[in-house]
Amino acid sequence: MARTTTARPRLTDPALPVLLLGTAAVVAALYAPLLTWAVTGGLAGYSLSGSV
Repeated sequence: MARTTTARPRLTDPALPVLLLGTAAVVAALYAPLLTWAVTGGLAGYSLSGSV
């Protein structure tokens, strides 16, 4: 029989990625107005530069 290691359940456990993504979503929500203007400014600069 194959011996199971203890590293595999830790590496495949979705708790850490879910926690990190949840934290990132909360931080992004707090900075939503700033991020909105940053994305809008980036898109405006891209379109005004003639790259479109």
